[in-house]
This record gives sequence, structure tokens and C-alpha cells, in this order.
Amino acid sequence: MLLGPAISRSQTNDGEIRLTVPSSNLEAAASSNCSAERSPFRVETGNGGKGPIEIALPAPDRWLSDLEGSSEPESSAEVESLDAILADVERLQGQGCFGDARVRDFLLQSLPMRPGESFFNAYGYRVGHRGMDLKPGIRLKIERAYFRAGEGGEEQYDETRFLGLSTLFVDVESDGGTQIRFRQSGDIRYSPPSLAEQPQARTGDSLLSTFVPKREYRLFFYSYEVPQKRKRSAVIMGARNASELDEVDRQLRTMPERSCQDVAASGVTCVEFDGFVTLGAEVRVEVNGKVTFLEWGAKVKDVLPKNAGVKVLAALRIQRQFMNDYYEVQFDPRDSTVLSLGLVGGDRLTWLKKSSVVPTR
Repeated sequence: MLLGPAISRSQTNDGEIRLTVPSSNLEAAASSNCSAERSPFRVETGNGGKGPIEIALPAPDRWLSDLEGSSEPESSAEVESLDAILADVERLQGQGCFGDARVRDFLLQSLPMRPGESFFNAYGYRVGHRGMDLKPGIRLKIERAYFRAGEGGEEQYDETRFLGLSTLFVDVESDGGTQIRFRQSGDIRYSPPSLAEQPQARTGDSLLSTFVPKREYRLFFYSYEVPQKRKRSAVIMGARNASELDEVDRQLRTMPERSCQDVAASGVTCVEFDGFVTLGAEVRVEVNGKVTFLEWGAKVKDVLPKNAGVKVLAALRIQRQFMNDYYEVQFDPRDSTVLSLGLVGGDRLTWLKKSSVVPTR
């Protein structure tokens, strides 16, 4: 089980989790009306509205059994309650509650999860839920295939008409404050290089780095439900808060035939990636002091030497960010469960001696 640093080491598996959220502006947080409850979740200011922000989460056993006992995690009662209370918290903060505290992030990062499902804590991603929040430490990889036009001027996705591929990397970064922005990493790569001269290669993929910074950005994955004629691969959407993205996310899932622009509210950025294109994500991690990008979904076992034994696990050190600070991931080196820990952006892994570590640049 993966438990956040805010959870006491003495926490029992069958007991309710009680947390206190750090805030540098408790005066704005102090109000008896600043409370939300969607059983078994609760967020409130303590001491009759004059104390710190307190959060109640379900017991680890109850929360995990609910997730794992449903064939569709999205439809479980407690996941629905979680989504509802997150929306309530955002609404209350919009009304001046809870000060500058990052209640949503604190709550998500504190939820107990299995090691292989830490993507939920970091990005709100879970099986059956096609959206993932874009946070610093993520790199987007856009691969697009090009084909010669067939009869009627339309591209025919046939190997006999294949012209080549383009690849573009875009880093997700913080603007130094609370906003998310995109920065293109290097030039677009064409294979073969002559493809760059083709009219078809002049797409708008590179415009991603010109998007206006927003507080929330999300990558939405399409599936087989999308009508073939639409040829959509993914959507990137941005908004002032996560609740606005949740609504667009919901409508795209229930009405896959609609375009993102049709369902997005005013002020929501919505860009679809059409054509023969794959939009994937990579995570930025440090391995023995060297920065590298790993495919989304990579686990600890994917970066360790093959057939890593007890000696490697005994020397393994993993650091992970919780809110703004780094913490050691505590694990028993005799238990191989740590090998299934899903890696997220910013993770640091070390198992070599200091003299063998390559300095980070």
C-alpha cells in the first residue's frame, strides 16, 4: 500500500484517516461555512471555523476494497463521492474559503493506493477514466504519420502512400507560480528529412508551446468509441479549475461524436489532434543522478538492472515529491512489491555509490 507522508505511521487499515492541511493564510481559511462532506470524505475548518483545515478520508481497507471490487472503478460509489467533494472544494475556494491551501492536490496525493497505481495520486488517472492532469515533470510526445493524397484529395492511410513520420516533444512546466505552460523541446524531427518540405507536414502541432498558461491542463485519451471518420487521437484542454475540465471530460466520454469545441464552456482551451497521430506522455525522472524520460506507465522494475537482486534493493533509494517537498519512499528491501511502484514526474532513484553517480545537469 502506498501512503502519503501526511498519514501517520500508526494509521490502522480499518480506521478513518484524519489530516491537517498546511496553509499560509489561515485567516482567509477561517469560516464556519467553509466545509464540505460527501461521505466518507469531509473537508472543514476546525475549531468552529477558527482552526486549520482538516480532511477526513475513508479507512485504507474501505477505500481500496471499493476500488478493487468494482469492474468499472469510475462507477464505484466512493469514487463518485471523491469527484463530488473535489468539485465542492473548488467551488468553496472560489468563494474565498480555505485561503491559499492546495486542498485538492493535498487530498489526491494523500489517498492510499496500490504501488502500481500511483498515477492516480500524481495525475488523477485511473483505469476507465481517460483523462490525466498535466503536471510539471511530464513530456508530451507527438508522432504524426503522413500519406500522399488519394482520389478526391483525401489522405489514404495505406502503406503504399506512406510518406514518413514527424516527432515533436513538448515539456509541461510551471510558469513559476500556479499556472501550467508548455515549452517545445528541440525542433520537429522528420523521417525522412525531406518530409519537412511536403505541404502535409505543415501542421499546428508546434503551436502547443504558444498556449496561454492556465491553472489546469488535461490530456484526454480517445478510444475505440470514437467514430472512425473523426480520426481523433487525443485532446488537450485547459481551464481555470479542474471542475471545468471534469465537465468537458464527462461530455466527451458520453458523446464521443461531438467535437471538443462544441462541448467546452467559454474560457476553456480545447485542442483536438486529428489525423494519423499518436499523442503520448513520458515522465521525467532522475536515475543515479542522470535525468531521463521514461514512457508513461514505467515502474521501478523497468529502470533497475535485469534480475535485480536483494543487494540492489537494499541499496535502492527512492525520493518522491509530496506537494513541494521531497520525501523518502519507505519500503522493505526484502519485499519485491516496490518493483511495481509506478514512476511519476520528479522521482529520484539511486542505487549506485556516490562515486559512480553521474551529476545532474
